[in-house]
Amino acid sequence: MIETNTSIATDKRDASAFDVRAVFLRLLRYLFRHGHLLALAVGFMVLTGLIEASVAAFIEKVLKNGFLTGDQWFVKWSGIMLMVVVFARAIFGFIANYTMAKVGRLVIYEIRQDIFYNLLRLPTRYFDQNSSAKNVSKLIYDVETTAVATTDTLSILFKDSVVTIGLVSWLFYKDWRLTLIFLLTIPFLIGIIRYANKRFRRTSKEIQDSMGGIADTVKEASIGHKVIKVYGGQEQEFENFTNANRFNLQQNLKRAKVSAGIVPSTLLLVGPILALILYIFLNYLREGPESAAAFVSYIMACLMLMSPLKRLAKVNEKIQIGVTAANSVFSVIDAEPEQNTGTVDYSETQGHLRFDDVSFCYAQDDDQPVLQNIDFEIKPGERVALVGPSGSGKSTITSLILRFYRPQSGVIRLDGHDLNDLVLGDLRDQVSLVSQETSLFDDTIGRNIMYGMLDTYDEARLNAAIKAAHVDEFLHELPLGLETVVGEHGLRLSGGQRQRIAIARAIYKDSPILILDEATSALDNKSERYVQDALEALMKGRTSLVIAHRLSTIESADNIVVLDHGRIVEQGPHKKLLRQGGVYADLHRAQSKNPGKKGFFFWNR
Repeated sequence: MIETNTSIATDKRDASAFDVRAVFLRLLRYLFRHGHLLALAVGFMVLTGLIEASVAAFIEKVLKNGFLTGDQWFVKWSGIMLMVVVFARAIFGFIANYTMAKVGRLVIYEIRQDIFYNLLRLPTRYFDQNSSAKNVSKLIYDVETTAVATTDTLSILFKDSVVTIGLVSWLFYKDWRLTLIFLLTIPFLIGIIRYANKRFRRTSKEIQDSMGGIADTVKEASIGHKVIKVYGGQEQEFENFTNANRFNLQQNLKRAKVSAGIVPSTLLLVGPILALILYIFLNYLREGPESAAAFVSYIMACLMLMSPLKRLAKVNEKIQIGVTAANSVFSVIDAEPEQNTGTVDYSETQGHLRFDDVSFCYAQDDDQPVLQNIDFEIKPGERVALVGPSGSGKSTITSLILRFYRPQSGVIRLDGHDLNDLVLGDLRDQVSLVSQETSLFDDTIGRNIMYGMLDTYDEARLNAAIKAAHVDEFLHELPLGLETVVGEHGLRLSGGQRQRIAIARAIYKDSPILILDEATSALDNKSERYVQDALEALMKGRTSLVIAHRLSTIESADNIVVLDHGRIVEQGPHKKLLRQGGVYADLHRAQSKNPGKKGFFFWNR
C-alpha cells in the first residue's frame, strides 16, 4: 500500500475546523505532567490573589480607624501591617511567577522533544509537501507561542479569578444592590469575548503561516546567496521577503486591532455603570461622614476589579493564540510516521534484487507515472547501471529500493522477500547510498564519516575508509584533521571534498548493497580516478546499482538498464547494447564525439 497524502498533510487543516476544547485539554496534559510544580504555583497565585483582594478592606480600615475614629493601636501598627502585606505579596508573587515560568519551559522542552522525535520518523512524502523552514517555524515559533500562552492563561485564570471573586464578594458584602447593578456589564462582556474568539483564531493561523513564509524566504536566500549575487537577484529576493514580511505585518495588525479594542470596550461598558453607582450612593444611600470610608472602599474595589477583569477579558485571546499554535504543533506530532509493516527480520542479505512489473507515481492523480512496468534483476554481487535522461526515473528506483516510497503496483524483492515484508531498519542496514546531493551535517569530518555508527567506532575501519576514499589527501591540510567542523551542509569544504567524505561514509558502513547516484559527479579528474579505483574495490562482491551520466564510468557493468520516460527501452551489457545500435549506442556515440563535455548527459534521439 502507498501512504496516503491525507495522513501527512495535516498541517494544512483549517484552523476553524479543529476542536478547541480537545486541543486545549491535550495541551493541559503536558502541564499536568508537572503537577507538583503546577500545584505550588497555583497555591501561591491564590495567596497572591487573596492579598490583592484584601487591599480594599484595608483601605476602609485606614480611613475609618486612622482618620475618623483615630484608633491608637491601629495608628501605631498600620505601617507594620502594610509592610507585612507588601513583603508577603512580593515573596508569594516571585514564587508563583518563577514556578509557573519553569513549568512553561519544561512544557516547551517536552513538546519540542515530541515534535522532533516524530519528525525524524515521518515519511519522505511529508517532506515533499512541507518545507523545512515551516517545520523549523513550528518547532521554534509555534511551540513557544503554545506554552507561553498556556502558562499565561493559567496565571490569569487562577490569580485574577481569586482577586475577582474576593473583590466581588467584598462588593456584595458592602452593598448587594449596587453590586447587582455593577454586574449588569457581564452579559455584554461575554458578547465581546465571543466576537473576538473567531477573529483571534483566524488571525493566529494566518500569523503562523506568515512566519513559515518568512522562514522559507530567509532559508532560500541563505542557501542560494552565491546564485543571488551572480545573477543580481537581490531585488527579487528582497521583494519576496517584503511580501512575506508585509503579510505578517498585516495579520499582526488585524490581531492587534481586535486585542486593542477589548479593553476600551470593557471600559465603555463599566464607566457608565460606575457613574450610576456614584449617583445612587450620593443621592440615596449616603448616611453621613462615617459612610465615606465604606464608599471609598467600595469604589476602590470596583476600580481594582477593572484590572483583573481586563486580563480575564483578554485571556480568551491568549487561549485562541495558544490552541491555534498547539493545533499546528500537534499536526506534526500526530502525523503518521513512516510505515514499518514488515515482520521479517533480515540482518544479512545475499543482495539479490528484483523488480517485477513495478509502476509508480508521486501523486495518485498523476496521469503520467514516473515508472511504468519496470522489470529487471540484480543478482548477488552484480553491478547494474541505470542510464537515461533527467526525469526518466533513475533516482526514483533507488528511492523505491530504500522504501522512501512504495510502488502503486508490482513487487520489489530482496532475496525473494517482498521489500514491504522486511523490517524497515533491517532493510536499510543492508544498503549504502552515495548520491549526487551530498548530505553532510554541521559536525566534524570524523563524525560525518561514522554517521549513524558512532556506537561501533573502529579506528582501523575508519582509517581504511578515509584512505580508500582519498579523504587523507586533503585531511592533512586541515589543522584539526578529523575534528574539523564542516559547517552547514559541509559548505566549508569543496564539492569534491564533500563527495569524498560521503563515499568514505558508505565505505565505513560496509553494506552488502551499494547504490551510487552520480557518486563522482563533483570530483575533478584526478580525484575521480582515485575514487573510481576505490569504488571498483568496494563494489567487488557487493550488489551495486550505479546511476551515471558519464557512460565511460559504467562500461564494465554486468547489465545496463536504459530508461526513457519511466520505461525500460533496452538493457544488456555495454558491448551488446552497442551492437544493437539502439538508444544506448546513439548516446554513447554522442558522448564519444564530445569528450570535452563528458559531464553532460546528451540525449539525441
